[in-house]
Amino acid sequence: MQINNFDVLIVYSHRIAKSANSSTNKLTPFPIGSRSESYNLVYSYFLKTCRNNNLKAAFTTSSDIIGAGKCSSFWLYEASNWIKVKKPGYSKLIFDKFSPITKIVKDNRTLLFSSLKVKPFNSPYLFDLFFDKQETYRKLKEFSIPTVPVRGNTDKNIRRSIKMLNKIIEKHSYKKDFSSEIVMKDRFGAGGRSVFKFRKDNLRDIVRVAKNTRKNFILQPSVKFERGFRYQGSFSPTDIRLIFLEGKIVQTYIRIAKHGDFRCNEHRGGSLIYVSKKEIPEGITNLSKEIAGVLGKDNALFCLDFIISNNQNIYLLEGNTGPGLDWNTSSKVNEIEAKKLIRMIVKELVKRTTPETVSKRRYRKEIVVPVPPEYPFVPVESTFI
Repeated sequence: MQINNFDVLIVYSHRIAKSANSSTNKLTPFPIGSRSESYNLVYSYFLKTCRNNNLKAAFTTSSDIIGAGKCSSFWLYEASNWIKVKKPGYSKLIFDKFSPITKIVKDNRTLLFSSLKVKPFNSPYLFDLFFDKQETYRKLKEFSIPTVPVRGNTDKNIRRSIKMLNKIIEKHSYKKDFSSEIVMKDRFGAGGRSVFKFRKDNLRDIVRVAKNTRKNFILQPSVKFERGFRYQGSFSPTDIRLIFLEGKIVQTYIRIAKHGDFRCNEHRGGSLIYVSKKEIPEGITNLSKEIAGVLGKDNALFCLDFIISNNQNIYLLEGNTGPGLDWNTSSKVNEIEAKKLIRMIVKELVKRTTPETVSKRRYRKEIVVPVPPEYPFVPVESTFI
């Protein structure tokens, strides 16, 4: 069967997006009525922006992978409609939006990049580093919250991990930053999912949750940070995200936890507020640049999340190579900023397209990134996920 060649393939997790090979009543990659329905707006805009810059792009899922750079089917977005194409597609450049959280997906990811000709948009080194929270801590220990792995969800192993963590905390320069509680996180999780907080002496509940959830976990001390960062005169548990591209900070926002929660993720009920770089504490900006220097991936897209303790000490919470491109549909500011990031990503995709593909294109000297007429400017005031 003839293969459709693309400049870039967007490959999304099949757990959230539906394959173009799915039943005929599925008219969009993200099911109508689902929590992810708004992602149809995100990736239709992504594909339109690629087309406006003469990039031939398609959307597919991790379950469609059939070879190096190859998928069995794909979605296009044309004339304001999603179109299923049940034919193979191929690209040397992959914008990867899925993680190897199961063996099948891991094997598919390995297959997708099994040829040296096929390149991921995200840095493989940073992807692996940030995917594993224990590995992130090992590499960036001096900037991070103390972290230990749980090697088996048993009473004995969890006791051992808590003991190990207590030893690290006792030697920590700022041990007063930590409460008597402990945070247990999915070592390979994201979006605030499978993150729990317990009293250190509540071993029974820790073991029960660990066994029932059946994840690989890490343990961290709970940082007292509900009064660490003050935004517009009030204190709330807040983390601060800086997004890097081409070695520069290109976007900044904060995430404020909902009342009664310590998790700041928007998917956990937190509020996302875009802020200017001037509103970010200088200590965080300087520390983020120091970490970026350690990582040394100048053209990579990644984000760094920070918290500030009540004693004003800064901690790296985690890193991520796949910051969310979605937006709160009730917020025009968030939509404007999310679309701006998509346009920056497309600009980088154009740069990475092979010389043969772009040799005669007019954006060879200067990329055309059209701003929709309804969004003529980006206001300075903003809000965060």
